[in-house]
Amino acid sequence: MAPAALAERGRAGSWDWLARRAALHPEREYWRSDAVVWTAGELDARVDRVVGTLMERGVRPGDRVASLLPAEYQHVELLFAAVRLGAILVPLNAELTRCELQERLDSARPRLVVARPDANVPPGCERLWVPADDPSHDALAQAAPRAAGYVPAGDSPQCLIYTSGTSGRAKGAVLTLSQHAWAARGSEWALGHDLRDAWLLTLPLFHVGGQAIVLRAIWAGTRVVALPRFDARRVAAHLTNGSVTLASLVPTMLQRVLEAAPAPHRFSASLRAVLIGGGRADPDLLRQAHAQGLPVRSTFGMTETASQAATLEVGQAPDGLDTSGTPLIGVDVRIAQPGPDGIGEIAVRGPQVFRGYWDEDPRRPGDWFFTGDMGRLDPQGRLVVVDRRTDLIVSGGENVYPAEVERVMASHPEVGAVAVVGVSDPEWGQSAVGVVVPAAGARPTPEGLAQFAAQHLARYKVPRRWVLVAALPLTASGKVSRQAVRALVESGAAP
Repeated sequence: MAPAALAERGRAGSWDWLARRAALHPEREYWRSDAVVWTAGELDARVDRVVGTLMERGVRPGDRVASLLPAEYQHVELLFAAVRLGAILVPLNAELTRCELQERLDSARPRLVVARPDANVPPGCERLWVPADDPSHDALAQAAPRAAGYVPAGDSPQCLIYTSGTSGRAKGAVLTLSQHAWAARGSEWALGHDLRDAWLLTLPLFHVGGQAIVLRAIWAGTRVVALPRFDARRVAAHLTNGSVTLASLVPTMLQRVLEAAPAPHRFSASLRAVLIGGGRADPDLLRQAHAQGLPVRSTFGMTETASQAATLEVGQAPDGLDTSGTPLIGVDVRIAQPGPDGIGEIAVRGPQVFRGYWDEDPRRPGDWFFTGDMGRLDPQGRLVVVDRRTDLIVSGGENVYPAEVERVMASHPEVGAVAVVGVSDPEWGQSAVGVVVPAAGARPTPEGLAQFAAQHLARYKVPRRWVLVAALPLTASGKVSRQAVRALVESGAAP
């Protein structure tokens, strides 16, 4: 589509990245997955039809649209359609229980929930059912093309991504296109830019890391090669056959890829970077990957920073493998209240840091965001993450917040008190352990506790082990001492 034609359609604003990319390079391949292959122009045309579908359902600028879609390419269509329409995307994990979904939907109050027919969507929501088996690939793009008559604005909310805080309540982090743009600029600076790049997408699109790849590729004019789910053998094949140049993995994925890669390992010379995030990676694992020719680069980031906030830049010395590198362009990082060893709480600020949580007072521009993660800066100014959030459990790249699990388990009639802690796990990095004090006269079983948890929590949040104790260790102020609970579990002293 020519730029003049683009302008005639009333959406020549600088923030409709897909429309601009399609106007410049309509024939350039953008998306490749098992189901579909799209050029930028083809996706642009389909998104106009998805806009029509949403408008027929009454979606207007500022409305929220929740996504629990069965296929990654459908989520991509919906993402760009929401931008074009001025709606706010609310990506949700389809594995959440009905209670968890209800909590998020009550907060976001979406105009429409787009989901497959068997999704666990609570009643009372306006729904658009999209079949998982869609041979025509047109389940979303049903309507005639519609011009939204809306020019996206950089400072308008683009998405609400829910992340459970230490309070145990899910909060929707508000991210704008401008924040994604700053994050894309910073990532491009750290990794370099090549129009021949292809980014392997293995992260779910309800995570900020997956969404960031989709947006950064259209920003840079490069390609996405998407897998419907993580498969270590398929990922290893892509990393060895030269079909991709960039990839993002969590530490557990990296371990499995190294195990699945053909021997002797011959990773493609065209690979420029494999980003490792979603939890602190074992330095020995990173050195093993590097020794086998995999250009791993640790990153530090979170939903509230539109994914990456610091990255070990391409070209930096391998002696920095155990660091998360330097802050991205535009991002300031400082260590708050460092101890004698230089370790303190990691605080960040910059134009890519989120505007605040949904239904809460917005953050002031320039305010520091205190992440709750502990770290230090090395002599070269690179960030070393010592520990993820004090209470946070990162299991297989998924965030498990003890307070959320404890809140659910406290409602169990046979539970008098409960604490959830993370312990080292050779496969998952960390796994959750539930430590329970039975209610008076009750005799709960680990099997019964696990079954109750599975009814109210997504599978990855359910503790893998349950321990029954007579009392929980307390601090001097009367609070549960997680450190003492963790030591109790790890020592095996708990019955």
